[in-house]
Amino acid sequence: MENSLRLSIRLFLVFYISILFCSGCVSDYDGKIPHSEPLPVLNGVLYADSTFALNLSWSNHPQEKAFEPIQGATFILKKNGLHISSKYSFNNEGKYFFNDTCLNGDNYEVEVHVQGYPKLTSQTKIPYKPIISITKTEEKDNQRPAKVFDLDVTKIGKEIMALYVFLFIRETNYNGNSNWEQRGIYCDSPFADPFNRFYDSWAPEGFSYEYECFVRFPAENIVNGSLHTRLAFLGENENIRFYVIAATKEYDLYYKGGYLQRSFNPEVNLPFTYQPIFLPTNISGGAGIFAGIDLSLFEFKGEM
Repeated sequence: MENSLRLSIRLFLVFYISILFCSGCVSDYDGKIPHSEPLPVLNGVLYADSTFALNLSWSNHPQEKAFEPIQGATFILKKNGLHISSKYSFNNEGKYFFNDTCLNGDNYEVEVHVQGYPKLTSQTKIPYKPIISITKTEEKDNQRPAKVFDLDVTKIGKEIMALYVFLFIRETNYNGNSNWEQRGIYCDSPFADPFNRFYDSWAPEGFSYEYECFVRFPAENIVNGSLHTRLAFLGENENIRFYVIAATKEYDLYYKGGYLQRSFNPEVNLPFTYQPIFLPTNISGGAGIFAGIDLSLFEFKGEM
């Protein structure tokens, strides 16, 4: 009986101590993100008919927007396996411009040396341009005025991991100044990535979902390298621009991860639904992104 009592006391003490230990590990989140040692960040998004350019800066605290440029770096560059000139012009924002023009199908390798840090290396390919057309088909006026467009894409190469479609509308304020503002897009395709869509009961006729900021079509959803779908937006006589990006794997992972990270709201997502979003990088020795894309622009002028 005495032994049983002693065993019960011991079990109780172990249980009590474990509760104290665990409760000591719990504290309120004060919303402050600790600082860390800055790292070199290399960013370069290459597309056809553009000047080869790279941005080099120090990493920064997530709650600060300014990034300190890195000057005086040295570069070793290769294009399609051959060395190209590393002479550059530099601006105060940390951007290095090289005397080379990017073309579809080009393969680039970059090696960057920053004094006191390991070298940064990466490589990418600018994808071949798919055949893309966007045509205006009709106008809807069932609930709110809307315009509908057909999107057709063929010859999507294997190096393309996703297609992104963006919409910008030219808006003019009371002072007569105009700016291009990004808008959401309605899409009726079952092949679009649903991660940034929401149901809209006031959507144009034949549509149910609006996509925030862009519509993404992952390559695994695209059959036989071709895509046909409809796009729509709410409006009447606006000047509009569609941008279509054919993204390599590196750009696709980085851009989607960046969108998810930007759209995280602590007041909504914490504490139960939050999952940490880590930005992938293909920069060995540092952080950032070095990726090739193909960029197409389609502009439609509104009726005056």
